[in-house]
Order: sequence, then structure tokens, then C-alpha cells
Amino acid sequence: MAGSRGDTVIKTIMDQGISGSSGNTTINVITNHDFSQGQHSWHANGCSFSVVSAESGHKAFLTKRGGYYAVVSNRTESWQGLEQDITSIVSPGSTYYVTAYVGVSGNIQGTTDVQATLRVEYRNSPTDYLFIGRISLSKERWEKLEGKFSLPKKPDRVLFYLEGPSPAVDLLVQSVVITSSPPSEFYETSYQKVTSYQKETSNYQFVDTGYGEGNIMANPKFEDGLNKWSGRGCKLVLHESLACGKIVPLFGKVFACATERTQSWNGIEQEITGKVQAKVAYEAIAVVRIFGNNVSSADVRVTLCVQTTDLREEYIGIAKLALFPSNNFHT
Repeated sequence: MAGSRGDTVIKTIMDQGISGSSGNTTINVITNHDFSQGQHSWHANGCSFSVVSAESGHKAFLTKRGGYYAVVSNRTESWQGLEQDITSIVSPGSTYYVTAYVGVSGNIQGTTDVQATLRVEYRNSPTDYLFIGRISLSKERWEKLEGKFSLPKKPDRVLFYLEGPSPAVDLLVQSVVITSSPPSEFYETSYQKVTSYQKETSNYQFVDTGYGEGNIMANPKFEDGLNKWSGRGCKLVLHESLACGKIVPLFGKVFACATERTQSWNGIEQEITGKVQAKVAYEAIAVVRIFGNNVSSADVRVTLCVQTTDLREEYIGIAKLALFPSNNFHT
């Protein structure tokens, strides 16, 4: 994910939630809200969809630098669109606020509607379709669709989806946020947290920012060489630059390179035993990129390897980011 550190933190806030001044956590119901993880958690409803980057997509639909959006195509009915299952996250009795940035592209005469809908399924009952909000769009511009919904009782399944343009018109989705607090409150709290984060982590000084008690990683900027770091099935090398000076550190004087990799799980690791506690939430932030010949794109994953008392190893996925060789360092 490219862009400023503020963009990165906003993404974390929207996908995983933040703690507001009251101590309550504001959660975005939608996973992968800005498609920075590709198609993860999203599904096409009776049609097909792809995720494109701002640089390679429709020229008229600009997003933040390094941003992505979904293109829903091959639509033959107006109800066909994009959906996500939110069954396990929403609760009855709560009011949820929806904000989606959407667009349309294709042979459009005048305007066409895009609608947000909730499909609710109860056992032994007909499926309910709850209207959330609708907006009339002209082509090649982003517009904000807003609405809200509440569930009277716990359903067996809940699907949020976007639908509505005329058949053969592509539906474009830049981002979706669903929270249990009004959008103004959610974004205001997000902005305050981002501003605080940027001030306190300028030049990447790892201090207490409210995200935990400091950084548990030793030698995070490789100022002490590769001390405390090791290659997992591969070789680690420090570089001041690569590719004839085109690749340089985002900060500091050097960066680490995991090279001579033969398996997708080969990479860089550090043992943090004794530094983490049970039932405490930790936030992981890493600045990464890829480099190599004949590589169009690749996923970079952050994983926790946990060894149990019976010496079995369990692997916990923390995050995944799709990268391209032409991209700069991403967070």
C-alpha cells in the first residue's frame, strides 16, 4: 500500500478499528474496505469483478496514490454487483452507518442508480432485503453513497452488497465503511488518531503512541547490522541501495534483503519470545517492497510462528499486501 504514513494508519483504523477517547473501540464491519488486499473477502454476485490500481485503471477515476478499486463487470441484470458476508460482525439492536465511494463506467445515458442493500436470512423464513441507500450517478466520477440499517433480531446470515447500475454498465467501488458510530464521529476520531500517530512517530522513532508500550522488535532499522535478525530458509544481506541506486532506504542508511529464496515462506524473522503477553493486542507495522527479474507481482505476508508446549508449530497470519516491483517501499 503506497502513500503517506497517514494513509497507512487510516487503512489500519478502518479495517481493524480504533480506540476513541471514551475507550470504546470503533470497528469497520467491512474487511479489506479499500481493496488493498485484492479480492479478499469480496465476492461478485452473478457477475465478475477485478481489482485494479489507480495507476492502471480508468483515468477518470483517481484514487490516492497507490490506491486500488474494484471493477464489477459482465453484468446482465441490475441486481448484480459486489457483496461481503458480515454475519459474524453485526449485532441486533445496533444502528450501523454505511459510507461507500462508488462510480459507474460504460454506455450511460444521463444517470444510473447504485444501491446499497442488505440480504438477511432467517431460518424457516423468507429472505429479507433491506434497503440502505441509493445514489444517482453519471459516468466517470466518484460519489459518496450513504445510509444506515439496524437488525431487529439475530439473523442466520447477513450479506452487504452494492447493486443497481443498468445491465452492461460497470460498477466501480473505491471503498466501503460500515461502523456503529456516525461517519463524522468515526472519521474525526480516525483523524485525531492519525495526527497523533504522525507527530509521535516522525522519523520512525518508536515511542508509546497509544498502540502499545513501545516497539518490541530489536534493531528495527538495522542500525546494528543484522543483529537479532535471521533468514528463514534463505540468506539475509544489508544494502545501501539496489538497481543502480534506484532502490534506496525509506529511512536510515540501509535496508535488509531476503535473497536466494526458493520457497514462498522464505523470508526474514526475529524471535520475540518473552516480549509478548497473552490477551494483549499488538499492532505490526513493516516497511517492505519486492525486487527481482520476471516478477509481475507478489504477496508479502506477516506471520507469527508459535511453538506450543508439545513442540508443535502453529502459524498465525497477521497481514498480507500485494506488491509490484515498480512500487516503492510500502507500509
